[in-house]
Amino acid sequence: MKMRSFSYGGLKKYLATLGNFEEIKIIIVETPSRYYHIYLRQLKDLDNLPRQAIFNVAT
Repeated sequence: MKMRSFSYGGLKKYLATLGNFEEIKIIIVETPSRYYHIYLRQLKDLDNLPRQAIFNVAT
């Protein structure tokens, strides 16, 4: 499994290229000591995420 890192804008573009997706696990890294995992189910859920973070996605 490979991990890809994105900015907020890059993640939004990447998810748009996937079209319909059921669920994607994302690791959000806000600082080296503050990170957490979420499951994104809809593209519109991105609006609830912090803009100033690094987003890691398994591809």
